[in-house]
Amino acid sequence: MADVTTELIRNVVLLSHSGAGKTILSESLLNQTGVTNRIGTVEDGTTVSDFEAEESKRGNSVQTSIMHAPWRNHKINILDTPGYADYRG
Repeated sequence: MADVTTELIRNVVLLSHSGAGKTILSESLLNQTGVTNRIGTVEDGTTVSDFEAEESKRGNSVQTSIMHAPWRNHKINILDTPGYADYRG
């Protein structure tokens, strides 16, 4: 995506309890917008957002991941947050 003005930027934060599907939703959004050609899975450790070894080992997000997707001339920033209460700050 070329230069984007602030009027064309949207920020989407995925917040919920652990296991609700935030990471898979972000995978689906990336796939539907053409950023990826497949939907990764948490079980296989193939998601875009959970790329740290600790996240693959645990099977859940440990830190917030930021992803970007183009959609209808807009830049969508997607933030996938951890769901476990242990990671609240």
